[in-house]
Amino acid sequence: MTAGPLSSPPRFGWKKTIIYSLLPLLVLLALLETAARIAEIWIPPRQIDLGQGFDPRVRLFIPSPADPGMLVTNPEREACFRKSQFPLRKPVRNMRIFALGESSVNYLDYEFPLLEKRLQEQLAAKFDSVTIVNCGGLSYGSQRIMAIAAEVLQYDPDLIMLYCGHNEFEELEQLAIANLRTLPLQRVLSKSALCRFVRDRLASFKISQLQDERNQRLLAAQPDSNKAWGHTFSPQEIAARMAAFRNNLAIIIQMCRDRRVPIVMGSIPSNLINPYLTGEHAVRYKSIQDMFARGEYEKALPLARDLLKNAGRHQSSDEENGILRSLAAEYGIPFADVEAAIIAAEPHHVPGETLFNDHCHLNPKGNAILCATYEKAILGLFR
Repeated sequence: MTAGPLSSPPRFGWKKTIIYSLLPLLVLLALLETAARIAEIWIPPRQIDLGQGFDPRVRLFIPSPADPGMLVTNPEREACFRKSQFPLRKPVRNMRIFALGESSVNYLDYEFPLLEKRLQEQLAAKFDSVTIVNCGGLSYGSQRIMAIAAEVLQYDPDLIMLYCGHNEFEELEQLAIANLRTLPLQRVLSKSALCRFVRDRLASFKISQLQDERNQRLLAAQPDSNKAWGHTFSPQEIAARMAAFRNNLAIIIQMCRDRRVPIVMGSIPSNLINPYLTGEHAVRYKSIQDMFARGEYEKALPLARDLLKNAGRHQSSDEENGILRSLAAEYGIPFADVEAAIIAAEPHHVPGETLFNDHCHLNPKGNAILCATYEKAILGLFR
C-alpha cells in the first residue's frame, strides 16, 4: 500500500500574515493600556494644556460641573493659572476686575484680597463689592495674554488690569514646545492611558531637571548662561519681537475699546543688580555688576539699561517699558508707573537692591508697591 502525497502546510494570504504577526503586539499594548488605566485609579494623570495656551479653542474658564452658573478655571489650564471661580452673571453693584499678565500677576494672590478690600472702601458709593480674578499665566507673554483678554471680555468686566513684559522671548520657547502642527495627533494620543502614563513620567523628569537647574541658579552668584536658551537672538529678531509686543498690546487695547471696558496698564521693573542674561551678554554684564558692588551706581545704571534692552532676555527692559508708556499715552490709558515707584523705594534707586526675589519677580514688599501703584490709577479712573 503506497502512502498518499504529504499535505502541504496551510498558506495564509498577505493580509492574514500581517494580522497574525501584529496580534502579539496588539495584545501586549492592550494589556499595557489596561494596566495604565488601573494605575490611574491611584495615580491620576496630569492635567495638561496641550496647546500651551496658544490654542484659543481651549478656554481659561469653563462652567462648573457642580454649578453651571459658576465659571471655574479649566483643569487643563491649572498648571499655569490659579484656581479661580466667579458667577457667570455678575452680581448687582459688583466691580469685576480681570488681572491679566504673567507669573508676576499669578504671584499676587496674597495681595489681591487686600486690594479688593481697599477698593471696596474707596469706591463704596459705586460698588458694594469688588472681585479681582487672577488671570496671570506662568511664562505667558503678550501673544497668549491677548487670547485671554479676548475671552474675559465676554464676562462683563468693569476693568482690565494689564501687567506684562518679562516673557516676550521666553514665549517663543513655549511656542516651539507647543508644536501646534502636531496638536491634533497629541489630542488623539492623550486619550490613551498608556500614552498619558509615559507623557507624565517624562514631564516629571523634565520638571525635576528644571527645579534642579533653578536651585543651582539661585545658589550661584552668576546665572548659568548656557541653560537659558540654545538660540542667540539677533538684533533683527529682538526688534521683530518688540514690534510683535507692541502690536499685541495694541490689539488688547482695541478689544477693550470695542467692548467699552477700561484698561489700566503699568510699567514693569526689572532686576538690574542680578539680571538673567545669556551667553556673551552675561559675561559683559559682570563688569557692570562689579561697578554696582563698588557703589558706582550712577555710572553703572545707564550701562545696565542699555545692555539689557539689546539682549534676548528673561525679563523686561527699557524697550518693553518704552512701548508700554507710548501706547498708554497714544490711547489715553491710565498708567501705573510701577517701575518709577520701585526705583524711588530702592536705597540707591537701582531696581534689584532690596525689592526683588529674583531677576524679575518682586518680593512681598515690592508686590505691595505694585498693587498700591495700580490702586492709585484705578481710583483715578473710577472716582
